Amino acid sequence: MDSRRATERRSCSSNGVAAFMARSNGEKLGSMRRIAALGVWGALSIACALSTMSCERKMSGDDPPMRPLVYTELPPEERAEEEVAPAAAVINIAPEDLGYTLFHAIVDGDRAAYESMFIRAEALSQLIHMPIKEAEKTAAGYMAKSESLWTLFAAKSTAEEPVSVLSSRVRLAEFRLGKGRNLAGKIADPETDEVLQHWGNELRIELLQSDKKFVIRVPKIVKTPQGWRIAQPIDVDSSLRVFLETGMHLKSDLLRSEHYPMPIEVGNFWKYRVEKGERSTFNDHETGKNAAKSPTDPESALPLSTVTVTDMITDVMHRDGYWIVVFEKTTVDSSQPDPETETFAWLVTPRMVFICKRDCRNQADNIGYLLGYIMRQTPIFIFPLDVGQKWDVAGSRTARYSRYEVRKYHQDPVVVPGGAYTGVFEIFGSVEEGRESRYFMPGTGIVMRIVRSGAGIKREELIQHRLIL
Repeated sequence: MDSRRATERRSCSSNGVAAFMARSNGEKLGSMRRIAALGVWGALSIACALSTMSCERKMSGDDPPMRPLVYTELPPEERAEEEVAPAAAVINIAPEDLGYTLFHAIVDGDRAAYESMFIRAEALSQLIHMPIKEAEKTAAGYMAKSESLWTLFAAKSTAEEPVSVLSSRVRLAEFRLGKGRNLAGKIADPETDEVLQHWGNELRIELLQSDKKFVIRVPKIVKTPQGWRIAQPIDVDSSLRVFLETGMHLKSDLLRSEHYPMPIEVGNFWKYRVEKGERSTFNDHETGKNAAKSPTDPESALPLSTVTVTDMITDVMHRDGYWIVVFEKTTVDSSQPDPETETFAWLVTPRMVFICKRDCRNQADNIGYLLGYIMRQTPIFIFPLDVGQKWDVAGSRTARYSRYEVRKYHQDPVVVPGGAYTGVFEIFGSVEEGRESRYFMPGTGIVMRIVRSGAGIKREELIQHRLIL
């Protein structure tokens, strides 16, 4: 042993290396430790010989550390043993990782990744010493109350799925963490406490090509053996909710596709005849009284009116996720010397249609303003239409009082001077003029409109239309 150590202290000259290797090869070592040691020190000596600089540092006289044996093949006896299943992957090592994973889960539609963000019952039970049954109920509650977030990002129809471009419309701006806390929920002292929780976190999403930012609130995240997890239901700010519910995150191609119920193209027009009369003149579709003038009765046509109204699309301002559609309304009344002309506009999204007033038109490029505008307006249409569907301001389906309701789907033809239409939806609502019933034919538009008020009933029936497809 002493002679070997003396040899190891030689300089790293080429001659020394050769002598060292010759001596090493001639020795018979009986233990695996010496073989490993010689291999390590021989490799180091060769590296020193090849270097342009000589090794001036003397090697230690202590025994080299033992190195683990590396097998390229498992020994035969180990192959027969049953393989152990790998442990579950640890994700979200840092709390910021959770924000990144959550963002991509909801934007890319990865349901499995989304569900993996929430704390499991076992981890919750271990963390706060909660009985497993109670932990299961609590963890399931977090998921159930956060389902609305997933629903917001999900496609509403098969027509939407291939044209969603949310991943190209938004980016992750930041995941803003709340203050770090210890297990007891107190603000952690970085010098003495391990940070196990963060309260009041926010996932901020930026809408590209604008200064609009959306916020997803993540009230609490906790550290578990599987990484950081969500431990409270998630919520979103109102502007993001409106953005997603209206479908403004979808491709505008939906607005010109065959799937969109309202034909939108410059040059399209709808011409109606307008008649006014006492209540006894027309059928009241709410009560079923006064059976004359039923929309499904071909014999119910009234004599031609001297008043006609034509709505023509004169301009369409195309924007990502929405259009501003401008109409020119021309009213011809035989009792008046000249026709009356006025303009109005719609704010059209893949899922909803709103009246677009002057300020709305002037702010056509300001997505932040338009989202705030929509929050104060009630859509005149929500697509797809479905019997029993109700909505109020901003398209809310949960308001106590709804402004519009889809009451009926007419399987029998609705007959107007412009034709007979089967598959018409009847939309009932409250307007400034009174109570309104609109008869909407998907792919065509409004074929009839009836307004009831104290002054009587006004009836508009389609007599001619043109659709440029």
